[in-house]
Order: sequence, then structure tokens, then C-alpha cells
Amino acid sequence: MLRSVTAVVLGFVLIGSVKAESWEERMWRQLNRKVSLELVDASLSDACSLLTSICGANIILAPKVRTADPHLTIKLQDMDAGTALKWFTQLTDTHADVVDQAIFINDVPNKDAEKQEKDAILELAAKERVEVTLPADGTPLSNQDRVKIALEIAEKTTPKIQDFPGPELELGASGKNGAVNPFGGQPGK
Repeated sequence: MLRSVTAVVLGFVLIGSVKAESWEERMWRQLNRKVSLELVDASLSDACSLLTSICGANIILAPKVRTADPHLTIKLQDMDAGTALKWFTQLTDTHADVVDQAIFINDVPNKDAEKQEKDAILELAAKERVEVTLPADGTPLSNQDRVKIALEIAEKTTPKIQDFPGPELELGASGKNGAVNPFGGQPGK
């Protein structure tokens, strides 16, 4: 009797000390799982199904994306699943977003995410005291826009290396056929 009471009490203590994992923590763990795979002309739906089977993340394709089912070719070695999914969407010109505790892949970017990205760029530009040009409202940021903005910020915030002229140095005696030996003397001796 005493053993069964002790087991029940110990069970309650163990259950009470185990912290339940939230859906955010579970998704974070799933998307940080390392994957290695090679896909050749695979459909996006098949690539996402494979990724789901490996890491367990719930990935849903919008009906329009599932109908078009674009193809991709990619080789990944020891990459986290979240980055792999970003490459999938990059290569198929689709967009991923978290909706109702799942990853939803659509053919158009999420307006809120687009606004947040533009706001973050403007905040960084203000912090660095750099003026950047964003596309007009309603126009999504393209990768070309992102690169252009990053180069503008880097160009204006990276210190310029000053060139200090130094003495002219001769690297050694020249031998046959104009060959130069930096250690002096004749080449080949």
C-alpha cells in the first residue's frame, strides 16, 4: 500500500515539474532540426511533404499554389529546416507565413509582414542616419530592392580606408626573360 501511494505521489510530482511545450517552442524546435536532402525537379507540394515528414512542422499550401505546384531543384547539406523552407519559397516565387500555428505558403506576401519589413528597414536607416528609397506603397519589396537598400546602407556606414602613400620598394633583381626573384640574385640559382 505504501509503495503504491509513493508511486502515485512521485507521479504527480514528476508530471507537475514537466513544463508543457508551447506551439511556438515546438515549431522553433522543428524548424531548427538539421536536414540534408537533394531534390531534382520536385514539386513544391512533394518538397514540403518531405520536409514535414523529417521535421514534423505543419506546412500548408494555398489552393492556388497547390494547383500551380511549381517545381524546384536543390541540394541541402546539414541545413536547418526553416532555412530549407525559405529556399523552397525563394526558388518557387512563393511566400511563407505563420498562420494558426502552421506554416502557410501562398503566392502573395503577407501584407503585415511586408509592412513590418519596410518599417524595420526605415528604422535601421534612421538609426544609421542613411536615406533609403523604398518601393511605392502597395508594391512588395523584391530581392533586387533588398540588395540595393543593403548596399546603400553599407556604402554610407562603412568607414573608408584611407590610402597612405609609402616608399617605392623594388622586389629584387630581374633575371632572364624579365623574371623577378623577390629574394635578390639570379632566378634558378
